[in-house]
Amino acid sequence: MSIQRVVKHLQFGAVLISAAAMLGACGEPLAGEEAEQEAAGTGDTVTAFDIIPPTATMNCSRVGTDVSCSGSGANGVTPYTYQWQVVDDFGGGSTSPYWYNGTTSYNDYCKVGFFTYGRYWTKYIRFRILDANTYVSNEVTQTYRCWTPNS
Repeated sequence: MSIQRVVKHLQFGAVLISAAAMLGACGEPLAGEEAEQEAAGTGDTVTAFDIIPPTATMNCSRVGTDVSCSGSGANGVTPYTYQWQVVDDFGGGSTSPYWYNGTTSYNDYCKVGFFTYGRYWTKYIRFRILDANTYVSNEVTQTYRCWTPNS
């Protein structure tokens, strides 16, 4: 028998042994394993129904022309991905399909005042989180009335 043929038989045997070991590992626990799992508290499994969906909160403030927002998340599975959406609505609508990954804070510019010229518009700042399972939280929105000298 040649060396190549012996190696081929050994490879085939290794595959069979690996398959048997994997199949043997499947199925129900052995008689003593159930008691060990229950004693260790590992017999319980977590299902999707046990995980509370993520929730987002946001606080914004305006000082002069600066708008500062801070967002946070709770529930779900950490780590979170923080997402922001900002829409400057000059009459085209207050929604957008685009969300941008960021940190827990967002800063923007929004001049306000009483002017007889220029243009007033609304700034929509939205915040949400995605948890580690990619579950999306609620969206939190804050609006500001802004002004620009452009007409």
